[in-house]
Amino acid sequence: MKIISTIILTLILFSTLSAQWTFLPSLHKTRSGFDHAYNKDNGGMENITNIPSAQLSCKQCHSATGLYANGSPIDPETYTPICVDCHNFQNGVTVVEDACLNCHQKQRRERELYPGMDVHLNEGLTCMSCHSEEELHGDDGIAYSSLKETGAVKAKCINCHTQLSNNGSHNRHLGKVDCSACHAVSVYSCGGCHFETYTASGESRFNSEFKDYRLLVKKDGMVKLGAIATHSYNGKTNYIISSTHSHIIKRNATTCSDCHRGMGQVNVAIKEYNDTGSITLTKWNAGSKKIEILDAVIPIPGDWRQSLKLDHVTYTGDSLVFPTDPALWEYLKSETDNAHLYFAEPLDSATLSNLGFTRFPTGIEDEYISPKEFMLFQNYPNPFNPGTTIRYSIPNVTLSGVEGSRAQLKIYDVLGNEIATLVDGYRSAGEYSVDFNVSNLPSGVYYYQLKAGDFTAAKKMLLLK
Repeated sequence: MKIISTIILTLILFSTLSAQWTFLPSLHKTRSGFDHAYNKDNGGMENITNIPSAQLSCKQCHSATGLYANGSPIDPETYTPICVDCHNFQNGVTVVEDACLNCHQKQRRERELYPGMDVHLNEGLTCMSCHSEEELHGDDGIAYSSLKETGAVKAKCINCHTQLSNNGSHNRHLGKVDCSACHAVSVYSCGGCHFETYTASGESRFNSEFKDYRLLVKKDGMVKLGAIATHSYNGKTNYIISSTHSHIIKRNATTCSDCHRGMGQVNVAIKEYNDTGSITLTKWNAGSKKIEILDAVIPIPGDWRQSLKLDHVTYTGDSLVFPTDPALWEYLKSETDNAHLYFAEPLDSATLSNLGFTRFPTGIEDEYISPKEFMLFQNYPNPFNPGTTIRYSIPNVTLSGVEGSRAQLKIYDVLGNEIATLVDGYRSAGEYSVDFNVSNLPSGVYYYQLKAGDFTAAKKMLLLK
């Protein structure tokens, strides 16, 4: 009997230690998603704040209630992720739905905004119906940098929906378009985040809830949902577009004409791009003092940095005073100081054409094939007077799925004196061109130098007046 009891206790101890060991690299333990998206080397908002994430007020996200699952209070100063974030062991090991939603506030808000719409909730499913214990505990042992990284989330529609109905939409989109791109009612995100409030207090303050829209991006070779969030900090502005997944799923959430031009109703985003080469994504409403997002399905083209037009806002009240006074929001500017795609790519020209685009991006890699190496090309024309164009390419340089690198392109004279800085900041993977125009420099030899990651290259050019 003693031998059996010892074996049972040993198995329990081994199981517990094994679970704790595999939990260590899981995202529920590391909470690394925010840091990774914010990091300047990944194109994040640190580029405009110059504040490392370790110095921000809020170090570890935790339940919005300020309580562990068993009801005991959380001390934000000493908090570290632990099993009782989710498990109330007084009632067993089952995780109740509120334990998930108390941390995942975005999903709770989706349910509030779209009550009764999600087919899964209507069927009595919960978070744990799709997200397995193995996924949440990180049993694969991989330290993912973000929930958006391929493989981090194991839940897939086809895990349950193994047999799709035989219809034109499924047959046409299967393997090319993610299920949620058609079946999600909306994505949800925040606009006009006042980052001074966050750095001062660790609390969030944002101007608008972005809803009733869907971005279309590419990830892993498929068209997927995307979402955008916008921020301001000390007069500078930022936005991030990332792949996402809505949890409000409806059988007939989308019609063909929502995405495709020429099938009935007009997709206003596609029409504006075809007419002007731009898409007005957000707009300041002076009456409501809100920034409003375009209520549409919005495909993201390859020239997104130039074509997407956004208004930005700031809060003029005290960063430490709550609640927010809606009257103290003000329009800031329509220029964006930093922007990046996060685990997402723009749509290629073939996909844009299928959606009804008749104008296509120029001056970039149209098919969005990431260059395989850093390159600095010879300027053209050369010799030149008064202007020339310099081309360079940035490859996919990270292993985590984030494309791009910080880049610096400078002009020097023959004595090594710096003449001009043409590029200084993060660049996504792709090929770029920048113009160099001079009127006050004498004829002679000049050099241009590109520094990006560990790459450095320089070339000679001749100004001939």
